[in-house]
Amino acid sequence: MIRFDIAPTLPMIEPIGFDASSPDRGETLMPDSDQLISKRRDRLGRTLMHQVFSPLVGSTIAVAYATGRWDLSAVGTGLAITGTLALFWKLDRAFIYPRLKRIPQDWLRMEMEMFISVAGHLLGALLALVACGTIFGFKVAPMASWLLLVGIMMVFPILHGAEMAVGYYRQLREKERMEHELRTLATQAELKALKAQINPHFFFNALNTIAALIHTDPALAEASVERLAKMFRYILAGSERGQVPLEEELAFVDDYLEIERARFGGRLRVTREIDPRVLSIPVPSLILQPLMENAVKHGHGDDGRIDLDIQVESVDEGVRITVADRGPGMPAGYRIGDGPGHGLRNVDERLRETYGSGLEVEKNEPRGAVVTIHIPV
Repeated sequence: MIRFDIAPTLPMIEPIGFDASSPDRGETLMPDSDQLISKRRDRLGRTLMHQVFSPLVGSTIAVAYATGRWDLSAVGTGLAITGTLALFWKLDRAFIYPRLKRIPQDWLRMEMEMFISVAGHLLGALLALVACGTIFGFKVAPMASWLLLVGIMMVFPILHGAEMAVGYYRQLREKERMEHELRTLATQAELKALKAQINPHFFFNALNTIAALIHTDPALAEASVERLAKMFRYILAGSERGQVPLEEELAFVDDYLEIERARFGGRLRVTREIDPRVLSIPVPSLILQPLMENAVKHGHGDDGRIDLDIQVESVDEGVRITVADRGPGMPAGYRIGDGPGHGLRNVDERLRETYGSGLEVEKNEPRGAVVTIHIPV
């Protein structure tokens, strides 16, 4: 089974004045186009309006209200606060963020980002206020007017953090969707690889049978070649569809058994019990022929005859398909995959990839083996 570990990358909670999706963060820009230019303009507009202009205006008004000075000192203090936050962001990116990326728990990494963002905003605003208070001659004291500025400084990182959390959730959902698609593609690739192993194996045996008939029964050899060509067309069509109606799969098996009958003559006898209600049920293509080939190969009785029983019936959980022979049976302790052959193993793996459960191999009474497939519906 191919495993994909796609760990979502948590977005950084950026301070006021910087956009998490800006090109400085390593975004690979595609060649210029109208759509890309429009997106970049929109992003720049949002950055200037929501992450620079609005915080600058908010902090300037709060400082002016706290100091009672509605002049350039309030504007200068607001600019100082924004510039200090920019410096803190650069330090965060250089020294703290690379270490936070090593935290394996997504929730802990996000909480640490939120804490550092809030702490950075408060500390940066405090340092800027102290410096500007010395320059412009106002005093920073723990009073209600200054607490308003503290509240404003806390609101921005919290709102920004909530926005980033929503973006992270959307990113996570997208990665889950991509992971599901990748798993589906990987499963399809594995199933095609398994079918590619079955097809040459079957045709090699079929051509050997036809080669043996060319000198003894040319007419039968010609009929077998035509039947083999029909089977070829079925495989080419079925390999693209993945699943086919059970009726088509049984018809393909009949063609295969007719080729084998040309080889074994009257020694090959097949009994069928088919429930017509299940013929339209979709099943994986080429899933039955390897079972027949295995039964023909290992189902010889003491008298040299090959007696096969094919039963297809509807059950509560879906469709049950059994292939039984009267040969010597499986050795004690047999497990699917033992031995050099790969027919049963490939079918078992394909079933497990498709339905989650594989073949069942049991002893037939009084002798032989029974192979069962369960197709859920």
